[in-house]
Amino acid sequence: MLKKLFLVALVFLFSCVAMAQETETTEKEEVKIAEKKETVLEEVILADFEGWPNNLGGEIGVYGSLEPDWDKKETVPYSWVYETITAGYDPKNVHDGKQAFRLVNALGTKPNETWGSFAMDLGPATDLTVVPKRVKSFDASKYKYLTFWLKGERGGEQLSLLIRDAHALSYMPQVKYQLPNATTEWKKIVVPLTQFRTQVDLTAIDNIGLAFGPDVGNMIGAIIYVDTFMFTNTK
Repeated sequence: MLKKLFLVALVFLFSCVAMAQETETTEKEEVKIAEKKETVLEEVILADFEGWPNNLGGEIGVYGSLEPDWDKKETVPYSWVYETITAGYDPKNVHDGKQAFRLVNALGTKPNETWGSFAMDLGPATDLTVVPKRVKSFDASKYKYLTFWLKGERGGEQLSLLIRDAHALSYMPQVKYQLPNATTEWKKIVVPLTQFRTQVDLTAIDNIGLAFGPDVGNMIGAIIYVDTFMFTNTK
């Protein structure tokens, strides 16, 4: 009888140990899964202009003095995706892939407008009934830099970075940050994000764009090309 009880107790003990080990293994696996989910990619592309919408599912637009005149697109440079079917296409005006984005000041439908901007939503729209419209925000707080490539048609073209977060009360950007002037060669623009922490909520960025109108000092007909916007942790 004692021998039988001993065997029963021994089996129970082994069962408890096995269950404990299984629980510990499961917990470790859950931790690994959680850590994997929290892993931040070294870089994330916002827009490379190779498709539509942008790489995060957001819309792209041009406004004010940058708005194109589609009726003259075969004869007058216009702001929009610069692709192989664009009149006068030159691959030198593309940094990566086959397409870039071209910005043209004051040659479209609003030549006398005092401002001009290019804007990219960082996610698809979630509510179009409010102003500003709501989009799926992007958490940029785990990244150190915003980078993109810039090339000017003549050199010396001026531009400013625009940023708006999910708390904005209008379409006016909360950040307007002057960038280096364009040159006639492709130049990588690197913007440290930490300097904007007191101006915008980096965990909920809705829109990033560029000011490229008379308001930042550009003349009629000024042209720049931009390519491959990304958040990254390396320069």
